[in-house]
Amino acid sequence: MWTVVGLCLVALLVIYVTRRVSKCRNPKCNGVLPPDSTLGLPLISESLSLIIPIYSLDLHPFIKKRLQKYA
Repeated sequence: MWTVVGLCLVALLVIYVTRRVSKCRNPKCNGVLPPDSTLGLPLISESLSLIIPIYSLDLHPFIKKRLQKYA
C-alpha cells in the first residue's frame, strides 16, 4: 500500500519538475518575434546575400547592415 502511494508521489514530483524545466527552457513569446529580413531559411538567404559579388572597394552591404544592426 505504501509503495503505491510512494510511487504516485514520485510520479507527481517527476511530472512537476519536468513541466517547470520545460517552461524555463521555452518561455512564452506572445507571438512577438525579433525583426528579421529572412523568411523561413535564414542560413540560405543570409548566405546568398553574403555571396553576391560587389564591385567596389567599400565594405560589403551585408557587413554594413550587420554593423548598423548590432553596433
